[in-house]
Amino acid sequence: MGKFFVCFCSVFLIAGYACAADVNATSHVSQVTVYASSAFVTRSATVSLKAGDTRVVFADIIPEFDENSLRVKGKGSAEVKILGAELKREYTEEQPAEKVRVLTDEMQAIQDQNAKLEYERQALAEEKQYLDSVRLFANQQIPKDLVTKMPSPQDLEGTLAFLDTKLKANFARGQEIDILLRESQKKLEALRRELQKISGPGQKVKRSVVVEVEVVKDGDLDLDISYSVYGASWRAVYDARSDFEKSEVELVSYGIVRQNTGESWDDVEMTLSTAQVTAGGNMPEVNSWFIRPYEPPRPMQAMDASSVVFSYKANGPVSRSKSRNDGFEEMAAGMAAPASLKAEAVNSYAQAETKGVSVSYKLTRRVTVKSDGEDHKLPVTSQVLAARFEYSAYPRMAPMAYLRSRVTNAKDLQLLGGRVNVFLNGDFVGTSNVESIAPGQEFDLYMGADENVKVKRELLEEKSDDVMLGGIPSPTKKVTYKYKLTVENYKAKASQVRLFEAIPVSENDRIKVKVSQVSLEPKEREWKNKKGVWLWEFQLAPKGKQEIFYTCQVDCPRDMRIEGLE
Repeated sequence: MGKFFVCFCSVFLIAGYACAADVNATSHVSQVTVYASSAFVTRSATVSLKAGDTRVVFADIIPEFDENSLRVKGKGSAEVKILGAELKREYTEEQPAEKVRVLTDEMQAIQDQNAKLEYERQALAEEKQYLDSVRLFANQQIPKDLVTKMPSPQDLEGTLAFLDTKLKANFARGQEIDILLRESQKKLEALRRELQKISGPGQKVKRSVVVEVEVVKDGDLDLDISYSVYGASWRAVYDARSDFEKSEVELVSYGIVRQNTGESWDDVEMTLSTAQVTAGGNMPEVNSWFIRPYEPPRPMQAMDASSVVFSYKANGPVSRSKSRNDGFEEMAAGMAAPASLKAEAVNSYAQAETKGVSVSYKLTRRVTVKSDGEDHKLPVTSQVLAARFEYSAYPRMAPMAYLRSRVTNAKDLQLLGGRVNVFLNGDFVGTSNVESIAPGQEFDLYMGADENVKVKRELLEEKSDDVMLGGIPSPTKKVTYKYKLTVENYKAKASQVRLFEAIPVSENDRIKVKVSQVSLEPKEREWKNKKGVWLWEFQLAPKGKQEIFYTCQVDCPRDMRIEGLE
């Protein structure tokens, strides 16, 4: 009897669990955290529950997601114990037959109409040929008739009116048919795309998340399920708007969010994060750490070993091709959003991620991002920064003055590396870049070229002295160049200027370079230890102008051809 009672209770409990009530939840996407290449999506629903075992079903989950990332939480007046959750997939071959039939019928009707229009266009072409033949006959026959008889005005007018009316009608109808065919082709393409969406090959998958709960007390429950999906990303961009008169820069940061997960994020709370997402709860496997002598990589066979320079960093050597103008290119780029800075910003960003350092930006208002794969520009932060403006110019390479502002980031805001859209006095002047900026860090914003500060470099004189010794040319020659550098300030406010010039530097003992008659001594003659790179720093008054003169003399053997001279 005791055994029977135990068995009876066991069957009762199993049957009770199997008969748990299903509650269908009407859910919506409420929160999204977007990462570099994925997103963590939260769907929310409110359900009314009765005491007992219950299965809350979140049906019609569109995107495929990582099951290991599934999370559930709930709160409300109902007292419940969440027992678990799982993803259910239902494979079906069912097609929306009625919708497919309607679309197919519409496409067939358009194709039939197009066939009629094509037939009519062909008939118009044949009619045009006939009218052309009549016009040709009339052009030939009327002159012949004039020899023997004079056609009546009525006959001439009738012929001309007939041809004019028929040709105009033929042309007009041909245009109408072309327009109708173009429009119907657009409709046909749209119907084909819609049909492809609902009747693609393969099995259809219906996804749902089933949450098992034990309800202790009746009531309402706010239930959230969260999961990680791919097909989403974001990046940082900035708008920098300078106000030279106020010595301010307004820096607005945006997150460019893109997603094609299959479901729209409508009116959601959004957070943008740089964290690396790891699904699952298992610690990575612990492996041994081996070290060995470093073996530098062998240069490519097609590359001359003498054209490669290895610069050693903490993580090993980095090779790059040598260039005679490396220093000048770096200097010119440094004054206008350098490509080298961009590369360093990307590396710094990647290192921050590998160390586990992450930044999150929670948007202050709800946003909508459709699943269209397009860029959605969402404002993140805005700050007005006090700026110290100065101009940098290198007229040998570019006859422009580049505006640079020295600013300090807010103490509670981390800025990521990204592109900067630069606006100068309300006008868009181009793009620049910033690297990752820490809270409270001072940094440079390059604002592009400003037409209100003019720079110019002129070769005033070039003279070659051929020394004659007894009527015979000297084995050496002297070439003298005289230059003028000009900077003019057309602004109503004084401007600080950094002016660069590259003075010739000899790499051969037989070439001698002498610089003289320098009208203004430069602040540096080897800027950043770069030979021959001179730097002047000065302030220009409103409507002011600064001129700098210098003379350069080059002595070399007469038969030597020198590379790099003007």
